[in-house]
Order: sequence, then C-alpha cells, then structure tokens
Amino acid sequence: MKNILLAALLLLLPVSAFSECPQKGSQEKAEDCPWAGAARLMAAAADTGGDLEAVLTSQAPGLLGQMDADRANPALLKLWGESINYDELANGEIVHPGILSAIAARLGAPQPRGRLMHAGAEHTYGYLFSLLPTKFGFKRARWVKPDIEDGLGLPRGSAGPNPAEGTLLANITCLAGGIALRDDKAAAALLAGAASSCSPAVKSYAFAGVKRTRLTEEVLLAGGRKVVLRTDFVPFLKSAGGNTHLLIYSVYDSALRQAYLISAFPVNSGFVQNASSPAGLGKDKPVQTRYNAHVGGLTGAGKFKGTRAVSWLEK
Repeated sequence: MKNILLAALLLLLPVSAFSECPQKGSQEKAEDCPWAGAARLMAAAADTGGDLEAVLTSQAPGLLGQMDADRANPALLKLWGESINYDELANGEIVHPGILSAIAARLGAPQPRGRLMHAGAEHTYGYLFSLLPTKFGFKRARWVKPDIEDGLGLPRGSAGPNPAEGTLLANITCLAGGIALRDDKAAAALLAGAASSCSPAVKSYAFAGVKRTRLTEEVLLAGGRKVVLRTDFVPFLKSAGGNTHLLIYSVYDSALRQAYLISAFPVNSGFVQNASSPAGLGKDKPVQTRYNAHVGGLTGAGKFKGTRAVSWLEK
C-alpha cells in the first residue's frame, strides 16, 4: 500500500521536480549534471518498482553499454573488494540501494548485502549517482572533474564517465590496479586479462611503473591471517583543482592470496603529510580500514594494532 501511494504521488509531480539539475538550494553544480538529476529519478523508480534502466537510457546514454562491456570481462570485477555504502563522516547512505542493485545486476557483480557492495561497482558507476553531500563535495567529483587526468597528464575524459576509449570501471581499474597491484602475482594475472578493456593511454601510463609513496598497515588476525592495508600516493605532475596526488587504497589478504582495490581519488599535499606522519608509524600502532572499505574479520571487529610504515616505490 505504501508503494502504491508513493507511486500515485510521484505521478502528480512533473519529471522536472526530480531531474532538475543543478537543483535549486543544493550544493550541486553544472559538473554534477546529469548525474544528480538521474539519481533522483532512479531513486524514485526504485521506490515504486519502476524501470531504472529506462531512466539511465534517457538520462545517461552510453552508460549501460559501458556496463555491458565490463560484464564481458570478468577479470575487472575480480580486482576489487567490498565497500560499505555508508559515510561515517557525512553520517549518511552514499547511494540508494536500489540504484546499486541495478548497477550490480547489469555488471554481473554480486548483489548488495545490506550495506556491503562490490567496491568497484559502487566507487565508479555508483558514486556518479550519490546525492550525499560531504565536506569534500559529492563523491562523483573524482570522476566528473578533470583533476586526476590533468594531474597525471592523461587525456581529458580517460578517467571520467564518458571516455573516448574503454569504460569508467575498466579505465579506473587499469589506472589504480596498474599502479598499486602489479607487485601482487595473482592480481597482476587478472590485470593482464582486464587490460584489453582499458584505454591505451591509461595502460601506457599505469603499466609503465609509477613512482609513489606507499603507506602500509599490517595486522595479524586470528589463525595467522595477515591483512595489509596499502595506501599509495601518486604525485601529480602539476597541481589540479587544489589536489597534488592520486590516492589508491588497496588490501592484501593472505586468506585470499591476492591484493585487491577499494578506492581511488585525488587528495592534496596536506592530506598526504597527515596520513604519513612519522608520529603514526612503527609497531603496535592502531590499524583500521578506511575509505568505506570492508574487510571481514577486521572492519568493525574490534580494535587492532599492527605495524605502520612508509616507503618510496620506484615502480
């Protein structure tokens, strides 16, 4: 009955009430469109049993085709872990669960389990449709702004939602994975399979060996299981949008015998300095997952201490 009443109410409202973008009185800017408007329409469709893919077709032509291309390359999804669809700092749900469910279905990714979602699906396509304002802006900013591309010297659009070559998920997987995962044998094998779906410019950059700072946080869990949280900071060639580095967050889990990606986004030099401060390095230091990552047995499972260290990687 609740859905029937909601559907009836929605029919009385013009589509423009949902698709208006930027929405008056919000933090939205031109760069947030058409994504924010599409997100409102998709959320309304999800709440009333409507067709979310029809909304995508009308509001973001080409995105479904990208997802279909990603689905045809299973290696892409295997290079990512799990993410929590909740931002503790902003105190809110990041993406409407119905939208995440539709994205997962189209990609062939696992369906959301409560707040847990495939990190690659959520952090790329999912974040385009986040309506949660944070102190850093909307989650989609990392993809709709050219900061990553300009900072790393990549062609405009190659790390965005409308790439000339590749797809959003494939290009970010190759960019982040090519930098952060090539030192892991199992992940490197998957990257070799994923590479056929990626932009040549992204592959040329990421697979050539990128110099960067790496923060590692290693902890031993029950049964001798080792988990290493890895944060790579890739310096930009020039400052872009106030940012100076690309942050790539990945995890190595001995239980899986593989490293995998969680997230990637641009940050400024102050962020890097704070994260790698000598005061937080050494043995018996608090270790916890960050950036909405979920690692079973570690995230939310208690307080853990381990070894935190910083190193400079040449490739």
